[in-house]
Amino acid sequence: MTHDEIRAGIGASPALQALVPDTVALAAAISAGRTRSAPVRRADFAVWCGQTGLRAAVEDHAGNAQSPLRSAALTIRDFLSGAADTIDFALPGNQLMLGAWQQAGAITQAQADALIALGSEPDPVSEWDVRCAIFADDGALRV
Repeated sequence: MTHDEIRAGIGASPALQALVPDTVALAAAISAGRTRSAPVRRADFAVWCGQTGLRAAVEDHAGNAQSPLRSAALTIRDFLSGAADTIDFALPGNQLMLGAWQQAGAITQAQADALIALGSEPDPVSEWDVRCAIFADDGALRV
Protein backbone atom coordinates (compact mmCIF):
# COMPACT_ATOMS: atom_id res chain seq x y z
CA MET A 1 0.00 0.00 0.00
CA THR A 2 1.42 3.38 -0.95
CA HIS A 3 1.57 6.28 1.46
CA ASP A 4 -1.01 8.10 -0.64
CA GLU A 5 -3.34 5.07 -0.42
CA ILE A 6 -2.88 4.94 3.35
CA ARG A 7 -3.73 8.63 3.71
CA ALA A 8 -6.73 8.27 1.39
CA GLY A 9 -8.01 5.28 3.37
CA ILE A 10 -7.71 7.19 6.62
CA GLY A 11 -9.39 10.22 5.08
CA ALA A 12 -12.32 8.10 3.91
CA SER A 13 -12.90 6.33 7.23
CA PRO A 14 -14.10 8.03 10.41
CA ALA A 15 -13.09 4.91 12.34
CA LEU A 16 -9.51 5.19 11.10
CA GLN A 17 -9.49 8.95 11.63
CA ALA A 18 -10.37 8.32 15.27
CA LEU A 19 -7.15 6.29 15.66
CA VAL A 20 -4.83 9.08 14.47
CA PRO A 21 -2.01 9.49 15.57
CA ASP A 22 -1.69 5.96 16.99
CA THR A 23 0.32 4.37 14.17
CA VAL A 24 0.30 0.91 15.77
CA ALA A 25 -3.51 0.90 16.02
CA LEU A 26 -3.83 2.34 12.51
CA ALA A 27 -1.54 -0.30 11.03
CA ALA A 28 -3.53 -3.06 12.74
CA ALA A 29 -6.85 -1.63 11.60
CA ILE A 30 -5.71 -1.07 8.02
CA SER A 31 -4.17 -4.54 7.89
CA ALA A 32 -7.28 -6.35 9.13
CA GLY A 33 -8.49 -8.67 6.39
CA ARG A 34 -5.87 -7.58 3.84
CA THR A 35 -4.60 -10.47 1.77
CA ARG A 36 -2.52 -10.96 -1.34
CA SER A 37 -2.32 -13.79 -3.79
CA ALA A 38 0.27 -16.45 -3.10
CA PRO A 39 1.08 -19.70 -4.89
CA VAL A 40 -0.78 -22.81 -3.73
CA ARG A 41 1.48 -25.69 -2.73
CA ARG A 42 1.00 -28.92 -4.67
CA ALA A 43 0.17 -30.87 -1.49
CA ASP A 44 -2.56 -28.39 -0.53
CA PHE A 45 -3.96 -28.44 -4.06
CA ALA A 46 -3.98 -32.25 -4.04
CA VAL A 47 -5.95 -32.31 -0.78
CA TRP A 48 -8.40 -29.74 -2.17
CA CYS A 49 -8.81 -31.87 -5.33
CA GLY A 50 -9.56 -34.93 -3.24
CA GLN A 51 -12.04 -33.10 -1.01
CA THR A 52 -13.96 -31.58 -3.92
CA GLY A 53 -13.97 -34.59 -6.22
CA LEU A 54 -11.87 -32.73 -8.76
CA ARG A 55 -9.17 -35.39 -8.66
CA ALA A 56 -11.48 -37.95 -10.24
CA ALA A 57 -12.81 -35.35 -12.67
CA VAL A 58 -9.24 -34.52 -13.74
CA GLU A 59 -8.62 -38.16 -14.64
CA ASP A 60 -11.98 -38.45 -16.41
CA HIS A 61 -11.39 -35.33 -18.52
CA ALA A 62 -7.71 -36.14 -19.16
CA GLY A 63 -8.70 -39.52 -20.58
CA ASN A 64 -11.50 -38.15 -22.77
CA ALA A 65 -10.17 -36.86 -26.09
CA GLN A 66 -13.49 -35.08 -26.69
CA SER A 67 -13.52 -33.18 -23.40
CA PRO A 68 -13.16 -29.41 -23.70
CA LEU A 69 -11.29 -29.60 -20.38
CA ARG A 70 -8.79 -32.22 -21.56
CA SER A 71 -5.83 -29.86 -21.98
CA ALA A 72 -6.42 -28.26 -18.59
CA ALA A 73 -6.92 -31.69 -17.02
CA LEU A 74 -3.64 -32.93 -18.45
CA THR A 75 -1.89 -29.83 -17.13
CA ILE A 76 -3.41 -30.35 -13.68
CA ARG A 77 -2.37 -33.98 -13.76
CA ASP A 78 1.18 -32.93 -14.69
CA PHE A 79 1.19 -30.49 -11.79
CA LEU A 80 -0.06 -33.13 -9.35
CA SER A 81 2.62 -35.49 -10.65
CA GLY A 82 5.38 -33.06 -9.77
CA ALA A 83 5.81 -30.75 -12.77
CA ALA A 84 5.89 -27.81 -10.35
CA ASP A 85 5.85 -27.27 -6.60
CA THR A 86 3.18 -24.56 -6.64
CA ILE A 87 0.43 -23.13 -8.79
CA ASP A 88 -0.23 -19.39 -8.84
CA PHE A 89 -3.82 -18.37 -9.47
CA ALA A 90 -2.76 -14.75 -9.86
CA LEU A 91 -1.41 -15.72 -13.30
CA PRO A 92 -3.89 -15.06 -16.12
CA GLY A 93 -3.43 -18.49 -17.72
CA ASN A 94 -4.25 -20.26 -14.46
CA GLN A 95 -7.25 -17.99 -13.95
CA LEU A 96 -8.48 -18.95 -17.43
CA MET A 97 -8.14 -22.66 -16.66
CA LEU A 98 -10.01 -22.24 -13.38
CA GLY A 99 -12.71 -20.28 -15.20
CA ALA A 100 -13.04 -23.00 -17.82
CA TRP A 101 -13.69 -25.60 -15.10
CA GLN A 102 -16.34 -23.34 -13.61
CA GLN A 103 -18.00 -22.60 -16.97
CA ALA A 104 -18.12 -26.31 -17.74
CA GLY A 105 -19.82 -26.93 -14.39
CA ALA A 106 -16.93 -29.12 -13.21
CA ILE A 107 -16.49 -26.97 -10.08
CA THR A 108 -18.77 -24.52 -8.32
CA GLN A 109 -18.09 -20.87 -7.58
CA ALA A 110 -17.79 -21.78 -3.89
CA GLN A 111 -15.16 -24.41 -4.71
CA ALA A 112 -13.23 -21.95 -6.88
CA ASP A 113 -13.39 -19.37 -4.10
CA ALA A 114 -12.06 -21.96 -1.63
CA LEU A 115 -9.20 -22.75 -3.98
CA ILE A 116 -8.34 -19.07 -4.39
CA ALA A 117 -8.44 -18.73 -0.58
CA LEU A 118 -5.78 -21.47 -0.37
CA GLY A 119 -3.58 -19.11 -2.35
CA SER A 120 -4.12 -16.11 -0.12
CA GLU A 121 -1.80 -14.87 2.59
CA PRO A 122 -1.94 -11.91 4.96
CA ASP A 123 -0.83 -8.60 3.47
CA PRO A 124 -0.26 -6.37 6.48
CA VAL A 125 0.60 -2.70 6.31
CA SER A 126 3.59 -1.96 8.51
CA GLU A 127 3.52 0.54 11.33
CA TRP A 128 6.51 2.21 9.68
CA ASP A 129 4.59 2.74 6.44
CA VAL A 130 1.67 4.21 8.36
CA ARG A 131 4.01 6.49 10.29
CA CYS A 132 5.71 7.68 7.10
CA ALA A 133 2.33 8.23 5.46
CA ILE A 134 0.71 10.29 8.18
CA PHE A 135 3.65 12.33 9.47
CA ALA A 136 5.57 14.93 7.48
CA ASP A 137 9.34 15.18 7.90
CA ASP A 138 8.85 17.95 10.45
CA GLY A 139 6.48 15.78 12.53
CA ALA A 140 3.29 17.52 11.41
CA LEU A 141 0.26 15.31 10.72
CA ARG A 142 -0.57 14.89 7.04
CA VAL A 143 -4.08 13.55 7.66
